[in-house]
Amino acid sequence: MNNKKRNKAAIWLCIALVLCLVSAIGASIVQTSFGQVNVQDLRVVVDDGYVVNGQIYIPKKASAENQLPLIVVSHGSFNNFEMQDLNMVELSRRGFVVISTDAYRHGSSSINIAADDSMNNMWHIIDYATASYTFIDLNKVGVSGHSMGGMIASTSAQHYFEQEALGLGENKVAAVLDVGYDAQYVPYVFGDVEVPVTEFDVDWGMIQGKYDEWFFRSPDVDNNPARFLESDNARSFINQAGIGLTENDVVENWKIYRGNIGGEEHIRAIFQNTEIHPKNHFSQASSAAATTFFYESFGVPAGYEYIDPADQIWMWKEFFNLLGLIGIFLFLVPFAIVVMQGVPFFSELLAKEPVPCAPAIKTTRSKLVYWGTYLVCLILPATLVMPVMYHLLGKESFVPSTVTKWFGEPNTNELALWTLVVAIVLLAVFLLSHRLFSKGQSIDCWGVKTTPKKLWKSFLLALLTITTAYVILFFVDLCFNTDFRIWMVAMRIFTVDKVLFAIAYFPAFAAFYLVNSLLVNGGNRVENMPDWLVTVISCVSNILGLCVLIFIQYYGIVANGVFTFNSMRIVNLFPLLVLIPVGTIITRIFFKKTGSIYVGSFAISMLYTMMTVANTMVTATIL
Repeated sequence: MNNKKRNKAAIWLCIALVLCLVSAIGASIVQTSFGQVNVQDLRVVVDDGYVVNGQIYIPKKASAENQLPLIVVSHGSFNNFEMQDLNMVELSRRGFVVISTDAYRHGSSSINIAADDSMNNMWHIIDYATASYTFIDLNKVGVSGHSMGGMIASTSAQHYFEQEALGLGENKVAAVLDVGYDAQYVPYVFGDVEVPVTEFDVDWGMIQGKYDEWFFRSPDVDNNPARFLESDNARSFINQAGIGLTENDVVENWKIYRGNIGGEEHIRAIFQNTEIHPKNHFSQASSAAATTFFYESFGVPAGYEYIDPADQIWMWKEFFNLLGLIGIFLFLVPFAIVVMQGVPFFSELLAKEPVPCAPAIKTTRSKLVYWGTYLVCLILPATLVMPVMYHLLGKESFVPSTVTKWFGEPNTNELALWTLVVAIVLLAVFLLSHRLFSKGQSIDCWGVKTTPKKLWKSFLLALLTITTAYVILFFVDLCFNTDFRIWMVAMRIFTVDKVLFAIAYFPAFAAFYLVNSLLVNGGNRVENMPDWLVTVISCVSNILGLCVLIFIQYYGIVANGVFTFNSMRIVNLFPLLVLIPVGTIITRIFFKKTGSIYVGSFAISMLYTMMTVANTMVTATIL
């Protein structure tokens, strides 16, 4: 390979590494509010030996002499603590101490826990923090969570109400903010307490997506979340503070209702934003609502000035996190090329000459075969989503729940089975099309010919590339307390159990991307078709069907609150709209450099498998 090509790979490698470094520095600067907040990792052993993992954001003015409010926040199911970036950044820069943790069975918190303890990580960490940190104002402890995190926040409030009712301790929570989750509308009934707890003497608010896929259903408004403010549940919630709304009243959006509970003033508020459930934790409107609520509940923290809730910087952290993710994607190909150029063991993987294309589509018959096969491959993945994920493996459950000790991640199980089934079906279509309509045509253009030795080297090179990418990530986490992500697509650090899961799930993802690369490079790539067009039509075919499913789902929700498909399975498709096209582009570049489908497919499969298993819930494990 000539020096020009060597230098080009080295330049791109440097660009990728610079992006990762800029990402780490920029995200760190924003999350520390330009040095005004101390961000620390938190790994605490609590009751029964459980480990709670997360981060604590401590404003610099916090001290025993200047105690500040504490807000403990929680992510939703199948997520991790970084999903609360917006609240960690915005509340801490305003003078609130903020703790965000991985829920049990998520992230790096304990997996092997008793079923009854699955929602207890928040009050476990509250007990720890209020006993350990002298800079916390014990009269101003708030909790907030998104989706399942809202359930965890409500469970924490319920725990302290029960402790208080039983005379076992005081209520440590003064404010609750449920995000994308219904608050408590009816009295708490505890088995050891004769009288139900009817007075919830805390400040309580809800952030509600107008088009929420799961919650805020009230029969009196046709179970339409867009009409929630008109509902009996909304009025009941506000009337907990003695407001006295009648059945003809509509709850005012974003209004802070102040009333009397147990002889003290408390607030109730509902913040309805025009967004869907997954947008709640990636929303300027939701961030402003959270800031507004805790300002109203606890006031401006001592030593700090009021900052308008609309004044937000968390999006810049997300921007820098995204730069790192882009940097990692850019890193893969040039790193592998540099290794192939510099390490003789891998040098034979470099293509000696371009792989020939399939014959040009000139005749009417060839055009019909080409575009007919393309259309079938476009439609099939989408049509298999619900049958495979929801009906076959999911057994029509509300959320994914099928696991074994070797395959302990319910979400990943459904995604892996779907990718495997899609791979098998698309491979069958491709081979059948070739046999029926392209009989006798050479398969040299497919990039599948190899030797066991080269196949093994392809696997090792992919493993080295992805291992190095994760070394970069762990370095960034160690030195800057950041990672690489955007919304629901994240590359985060992991624990040993996740490696075992990655080994179990890798074959399914590898099958998918090997077949995808075969279809793209061996089927879509024909003579006289520009390279960029091959890439574009390949990316479109990979996600257009999924986009149609999502459109059908949300058109019905927006139009009349009707859900066509199970919501969890549709939401789980969102990351694929980014990951599959990016994977297609990367495997295309690898194909051009190596002349085969293997290195790129192995590398992207390893990366995506690790990203997937590190970012979801585990309900069973071999450890």
